[in-house]
Amino acid sequence: MRLLFVSSIVSGGSHRSQLELARRLVERGHEVRFIVDDERPHRLSRWWYGKFADAAARFAGVPGVGVLRRLERLPGRRVRTGIVDGIDFGNTPVPENAVPAALQTFKPDVVVGNSIERLAWRKIRVLCATHHIATVLYIREVALLNHITHGEAPADAVVANAHSLAAAVRAKGIECAMVPSVVDLSVTHTDSTREVALVVNPIASHGIALVWQIAAMRPQLPIVLQESWPLAVEAVEEIEAQMARHPNVRLRRVAPPGPSLYGDARLLLVPHRIDNRPRVVAEAQSNGVPVIASEQPGLAEAVGPGGVLVCADDVEGWCAAIDRLWNDQAEYERVSQLAREYAARPELDPDSVVDDFEALIRTAVQSVPQ
Repeated sequence: MRLLFVSSIVSGGSHRSQLELARRLVERGHEVRFIVDDERPHRLSRWWYGKFADAAARFAGVPGVGVLRRLERLPGRRVRTGIVDGIDFGNTPVPENAVPAALQTFKPDVVVGNSIERLAWRKIRVLCATHHIATVLYIREVALLNHITHGEAPADAVVANAHSLAAAVRAKGIECAMVPSVVDLSVTHTDSTREVALVVNPIASHGIALVWQIAAMRPQLPIVLQESWPLAVEAVEEIEAQMARHPNVRLRRVAPPGPSLYGDARLLLVPHRIDNRPRVVAEAQSNGVPVIASEQPGLAEAVGPGGVLVCADDVEGWCAAIDRLWNDQAEYERVSQLAREYAARPELDPDSVVDDFEALIRTAVQSVPQ
């Protein structure tokens, strides 16, 4: 089967998850290609696309709007090609404009949308329907729920990587399977020295404001902020300004995933303000690193017995949970063992995950009239 993955990102956990899924699909004999927004500036292309798209929307139904529609389809049409882990990647600032050529040349059986902007996916979905090509929308973030209009399917099959996200889709009258993200735990396997409290991706939606509060209340707690993808210059400057006030905090810049990611972690802090199921939880737990996370449905699924859940606004509760696991060695070892066991649960077995995804895409392809 030929699969075309389309995404508006090329970094972070979501990108790693789809890439690991793709690699395993290739190992099973499938052909896979990607079209992604490589997140480079491309200021002129993005500016023209925004102008044409806005004008076409404002003048919809007006004679001559077809010219604007044709102009709208030009920016990003040509891709910059490359190979990532043996898989063909097409990089473009406007993925939806590069898809038509890929449908003609690659002729995919199914197009998979992952971390894709709503308008981009709508255009791709219409195009695929015209060519009788199946579509699958993979929801890994709560923000992608905005693709779901009550009772109107956004794809031939919808899949989420968390039970809570799948339930939210079903509540809108749309069938949704739950298939966890593929997480190759061997990549980040390590024997941690257990010296720091680790925070991955120090941004607002992931609770960086709470981290600064914790740093102030526990000045002896060594905290490491791990950049997940390259942060904007302004964001780094803000972090550096805060670190000047909190010398117990340091920033580690983005690096390829590997054993060093959790090499010094004693705890993983996940104070997210959004509901998701980040792969870092399983990665940390597989190394026996307990997790303290916000009370969010997706995080509750991810953490299980291998950590503690605390209200995202309860800074004293966070400090108490950290103190307990940091200072009580017997409790730490108990939760650490539970974390290892939970990370090894059958639900996360990569082969089983890929089995379920293969079954889902086959059903999607069979549902499309030819």
